[in-house]
Amino acid sequence: MPNFFRNFIFTSAVIGSSVSTVQANSTPVVRVGEAQQWQRGIEKPLYCHSDVPFRQQISSHVSAELTWLLPAGSRVKKGELLAKQNDFYLKRQLAQLDANGKAAHANYIYSFNEFERLSKLDEGGVVSSSELQQHKRDYQTALEQNKIYAEQYQLVKHQLNNLTHRAPADGIVLSLSGEPGQWVGEGESILEFLPAEQQEVTCRVALDLYQEFNQFENVELSLADGTELYLDRDAGLVSSQDQTINLHLKFKNNRPEKFLIGQRYVVDVSMAANNLTKVPYDALTINKNEYYVWRVGQDNKVSKVVAKIIDTDKDFSVIQADIQAGDKVVVKGKIALKDDTEVTINGQGKL
Repeated sequence: MPNFFRNFIFTSAVIGSSVSTVQANSTPVVRVGEAQQWQRGIEKPLYCHSDVPFRQQISSHVSAELTWLLPAGSRVKKGELLAKQNDFYLKRQLAQLDANGKAAHANYIYSFNEFERLSKLDEGGVVSSSELQQHKRDYQTALEQNKIYAEQYQLVKHQLNNLTHRAPADGIVLSLSGEPGQWVGEGESILEFLPAEQQEVTCRVALDLYQEFNQFENVELSLADGTELYLDRDAGLVSSQDQTINLHLKFKNNRPEKFLIGQRYVVDVSMAANNLTKVPYDALTINKNEYYVWRVGQDNKVSKVVAKIIDTDKDFSVIQADIQAGDKVVVKGKIALKDDTEVTINGQGKL
């Protein structure tokens, strides 16, 4: 055999033997990242809008002409004038009722005195019983008529006092139902008023999220500017179509100055939770709808740790798992890893 072929066979055998030795003794080479502490709890954004539980109607107590009212959008303080109605006809009616009441009272006094006088004469048998009963009915009828006029007088007086409409609280004139010069019937709306303290934020939330956050007990709610809110009530009704529920939030302290009905807001909701850490995004592995990470122990052996994703970013993920801050997790070289596999660490990334 020529020397060339003998040298080639020998060399190949040596190389093959060396490769087999390296493969038999090698361990997977991985790159790792470090889990970091996450103290902000579980956070989710809610997409909401400003609203009110109801709009307060300012209505007319009587049929009367509108003489003046504030334009829509006016901001007022409690007690400030909102609208006025013409008082001419009610004043005339009140004056007539006053005169009728005085006449009825005078009639009652006269009838009662006549009854008293005839009662004394009746003791001597001068007055007939029927005549005495007639005078008794007269003064009792006058008394009741006097009460009727008194009630009517109070009713018209109340209507007259309510021809001037004032703001029941600090708020905004939302819309108008009439214009100056227009006659408004009894019970008809004049304007729509929004009390400031009734303003709230309404959020339509997936039922799963609502339950995940324990019906929003012991959670923190805030707007982007830090304005704090709290859950006032839920709608008590879940949509059968998309399984969502309306939540109504109130302001803990002061609401934003420019708070317009229908304005959109993003509300941040957060809840304290245990076992939360921040890991590099590449540390996550998904297999059959299960998320997990490979943790590297002190002995350089890996273990599979199932994780629940709480939040994600382009560089990291917040997970809930049996991972502690400072633990090393595999970010590269995850293929073919198994529990208790010993690995060689070749570099460490940072968040």
